[in-house]
Amino acid sequence: MITVFGAPPTRALRVLWMLEEMNLPYEVRRVEFAKRFEDAEFMAVNPAGSVPAIRDGDATLNESCAIIEYLGAKYGPTPLTPAASEPHYPAYISMLHFGEASLGAPLNILVASRFFAPEEHKKNWGAEFSIELFVRRSAVLRERLKKGPYIAGDAFTAADISCVYAIGLSKYFGFEDRVDMALRDYAARVSERPAYARAMSKAQPL
Repeated sequence: MITVFGAPPTRALRVLWMLEEMNLPYEVRRVEFAKRFEDAEFMAVNPAGSVPAIRDGDATLNESCAIIEYLGAKYGPTPLTPAASEPHYPAYISMLHFGEASLGAPLNILVASRFFAPEEHKKNWGAEFSIELFVRRSAVLRERLKKGPYIAGDAFTAADISCVYAIGLSKYFGFEDRVDMALRDYAARVSERPAYARAMSKAQPL
């Protein structure tokens, strides 16, 4: 049984969504974020203290996009993770990681500011810059969607899971109006998938 440490609205949503799309059995082990460093079982799986992480037999993994790559490789083949020989693989693998490395990760500054900074520092230069960076880089997604209905072409893949989660962060943090309408429409359309709803049903408050 795969154990997922963490739940939506964190990046664990990507992992649960992938598991639901693949119809794989799993269990959710909730992590209280504010007390995560005191959670011995969780810290043994991921000493960095970041969510999500998974335990799959003797294997432990962290980093949401690495986990969904692993799931596709171990429990596939699946169209969610195209093979390197397929023509749309370059777009898929690029955008799978773009959703976190270029879009999601810079917003960690915003997360830290909104949740942990003293009140007078919640709106700081770094947090505002992370939003500017997100908005500017999201133009890459807009150009991709001119070529097909999904981020890597004509078919839904794990790259969409990665990028739609990132677009959702703009709504969560209140700057969705700065994101191109085409991207908002795309995220809303993809979020209608039943597997997304099932994954979101595992949500917990931060």
